[in-house]
Amino acid sequence: MSSWFCSLTESQQQCLLSASRPVDLVAREYLFHRGDTFNGLFVLLTGSLWISGLDSAGKEIGLTVIKPGEWFGEIALFDGQQRTHDVLASEPCRLLQIPANKLNSLIAADSEWWPRFGRLLTAKVRLLFQNIEDRSQPSAAVRVTRKLYEFVLRATESSARIDIEMGQEQFGQLVSLSRQKTNQQLKYLESQQVIALEYGKISIISISKLKRFAQIS
Repeated sequence: MSSWFCSLTESQQQCLLSASRPVDLVAREYLFHRGDTFNGLFVLLTGSLWISGLDSAGKEIGLTVIKPGEWFGEIALFDGQQRTHDVLASEPCRLLQIPANKLNSLIAADSEWWPRFGRLLTAKVRLLFQNIEDRSQPSAAVRVTRKLYEFVLRATESSARIDIEMGQEQFGQLVSLSRQKTNQQLKYLESQQVIALEYGKISIISISKLKRFAQIS
C-alpha cells in the first residue's frame, strides 16, 4: 500500500476498508471521464490505470499512470467539482471504492479526516510541480530518466527491480517526446544496464545508475 495509507493508524485504515466496495474493470474500460460527478475515492489493487487529458487541439495526451497501492480521486472531494481527467484501465483491474456518501459520513464523524485526505492531495501537488520542472528540461535524457525515477519514488514496496507496464509510445507522452526520440533514449539506458525492455514493459534494474543519469544527488 501507499506511504499515505501506511501513515494512518490501524483503526483509521480499517475505517476506510470497511467503507469500501470492490470495483472490477476490463481492459480499455473507463473508470470515469472528465466532467463526471464525484463518486468517491479509489485505491488500485491490481492492474494499471492510464490518466489522460486533452491538448489544445483536442488530442488525447497521457498525464500519468496509476499503479497498484495508489489512492486517487480526492481532488473533487475538496472542491465539490467534476472529475478533472479520464481514467482508463490499461489492463484488467481490481479497485476498492469508498463512495462519496461513505466519505461524507467518515468526515462528519471525525473532522480530522480533512487533514488526512489533505496530505494525500498535497503529496500529489508536490509531484506535479516536480513534473512541470522535469518537463521543462531541454535534455531528453534527463526528462526520460527523471520520469523513470518518479516510478521509483511512487513504488509502494521496496524492490531492486521496478516493472512499469507501459509501451514506449505511452511513456513518450508522459515526457512530451516523440516515439522515435523516446525509443532512442530507452535503448541507450538499456545498453547501460539501467533498464530492461520488453514488449509493453519497462523494467528499472539499477536504481543507483538511474539516479546518476537523472542527475539526482
